[in-house]
Formats: sequence, structure tokens, C-alpha cells
Amino acid sequence: MPSKPETLESVLAILPDLRHRRMMGEYLLYRNDILFGGIYDDRLLLKITKASATILASYPSAFPYDGGSEMILVPQPYDRELLDRVIDAMCDELR
Repeated sequence: MPSKPETLESVLAILPDLRHRRMMGEYLLYRNDILFGGIYDDRLLLKITKASATILASYPSAFPYDGGSEMILVPQPYDRELLDRVIDAMCDELR
């Protein structure tokens, strides 16, 4: 099931500096041209890195699609400060 544009809008409302790209009904998310996660089936999922696994240790994991790599599921309501911190740390690692 493709993600709704409203889900993307809710993420961009708190993190307006993100860039997105629509891919097969879902949205890939980038900061500073670094892919760090996406919106899959109306769920915000982040790549698992040392930083994201440490900062979001209590968050559940999920798979974006059948055969996809495990990712960290970020539940709503979104915490802007926490997301900014983890995305910055992830992008430093993924650079």
C-alpha cells in the first residue's frame, strides 16, 4: 500500500530541511544528500547505524517491505529534537 502524502507532510512539518524522493509509492528521505531513511506504508523508518541503534535503543524495528533490510520504526507523535539529533548523527556515520 503506497504511503499517503499527508504522512510525508507530517514529517516535513517538523523537519523542513529534509529532501524527499518518491519511489514506488513510498518516500526516501535525505539530509545533505545522504539517504538515512524513508516513509514506507505510512511509517517513518530509519536505517540502523551505531548512532540510531544507540539513541533509539528502546524503539522497535520493522521491515520496509518484503525482502528489505530491518530498520528502526519511529512512532508518532514525532519528537523534532530527538529526530534532528539522531539524523545528524546518522548522516555523520553514513557520509
